[in-house]
Amino acid sequence: MTTPQPTGRPNARLRQSVTDMVWSMGLVLAVIAAILLVTLRPQPDAVKVVDPTQVLIAARALAPFPVLVPKGLSGYQVTSARWQETSKSGGALVLHLGYVTPENQYVQLSQSIADSGGFIAEQTAAGVAAEQVRIDAADWQIYEAADRISLVLLGVEATTVLSGTVTQKELERVARSLTAN
Repeated sequence: MTTPQPTGRPNARLRQSVTDMVWSMGLVLAVIAAILLVTLRPQPDAVKVVDPTQVLIAARALAPFPVLVPKGLSGYQVTSARWQETSKSGGALVLHLGYVTPENQYVQLSQSIADSGGFIAEQTAAGVAAEQVRIDAADWQIYEAADRISLVLLGVEATTVLSGTVTQKELERVARSLTAN
């Protein structure tokens, strides 16, 4: 093996410094950042629609009350469906159906034989009772919380809670659409 011999030409790389390397890296990163700013667009999370059929079959078979569901609400998509007890339902099973409206607001229907103050507070996000509203010959109690409004119907057979980020008028429309079939 031979030892390298100097050629007599100065090596240009020997005159480069760390500062030159930092400037080069900064320039490359700036170009990448500019490309990302132009092309990157955040995509909203897609609504995950679920089929509530099995939950409704189970609830209708086991519930000691008529199971109510909203009908005729165009554009509403079911995003959650459960038939299980909650931490405040006192062991009673709760039917929960969650919907996303066409305006990307949220509405939930909860129905159970549980009627304790803890259950109602849980379902209304610790809402404070306000006035009552009469909907189709039934008196619904309005509960107001910081981020939602709720309508609660203490029926003979079940407690029904409609809650959501929609307006009170829209919740009343949902209440009018509830049917037991």
